[in-house]
Amino acid sequence: MSDEHHLLTADVAQVLLRANGAALCVRRNPDATLAPGQLTVVGGHLEAGEPLDRAARREAEEETGVRISPEHQEFVGLVHHHAAGGLDRITAVFVAQSWIGEPHNAEPGKHEGLFWVSMEKPPPDCHPYTAAIFQMLTEGPSYRALNWPSSEGAQ
Repeated sequence: MSDEHHLLTADVAQVLLRANGAALCVRRNPDATLAPGQLTVVGGHLEAGEPLDRAARREAEEETGVRISPEHQEFVGLVHHHAAGGLDRITAVFVAQSWIGEPHNAEPGKHEGLFWVSMEKPPPDCHPYTAAIFQMLTEGPSYRALNWPSSEGAQ
């Protein structure tokens, strides 16, 4: 695929945190198109005319039923994921440590359930993209480039 035809999409991730470094994840249904049967962070696609922070709050409400106010949401980084021959993704990652409501599986047609997982030791069924977000949050830096081929001569 030539550079001029390479596709890019913007996503958002809203990571809900609680004490002891645990983050709320959704487990995708086994028949899901993206990450079937795997644990992923709360998030999704940007809608037309929607700012990143608002999209992350919307996704949190759609997937977990919680409402996050802008003052309780913090931008923490970007992940740029390359998919050879596919759709590259830039994901804006936000964190919330407080919210209104009790998290629950608000999209049972898409997700099997919600699970609190350790960001320092994600389980093996955690999607690699989610594990990279956790690594970024726990170790830094605030930008990750994933799956990009190394350039010749790059160090």
